[in-house]
Amino acid sequence: MSDIKVNGVTYRQRTRKCGNKKCKCATGEEHGPYWYAFSDGGTAKYIGLEFPKEITDHLAKLKASGGKIKKLREQVSKQQADFYKRYTEAQRQLGALRQLEAGDYVGAQVLADLGLKDLVFLGPRSGK
Repeated sequence: MSDIKVNGVTYRQRTRKCGNKKCKCATGEEHGPYWYAFSDGGTAKYIGLEFPKEITDHLAKLKASGGKIKKLREQVSKQQADFYKRYTEAQRQLGALRQLEAGDYVGAQVLADLGLKDLVFLGPRSGK
């Protein structure tokens, strides 16, 4: 069985040897498999022979919520894309304002977009 990760804990089955020289595990057939929980820090905790029911229940609820989670992920991704678009536009506008304050050229449309149409300068531009 593969690893199962829930809430930062990885559940994994392992077999083990008991250390008794007369036991079957001394010649190769180990005990188990037993369930262990490994935290993100790597420490292992013995769980037992059976996988905990509350974790199985949680996984079933998670699977049943798959459609809702997918829809929410799509909504949040769209929000992120919209935010990035607004952020990029704000960066562009800030750059234009810095250029304007420094006396550099700023296009008429950019000034109009910023509500600064009255600052459009139609005088001569050298080298442009």
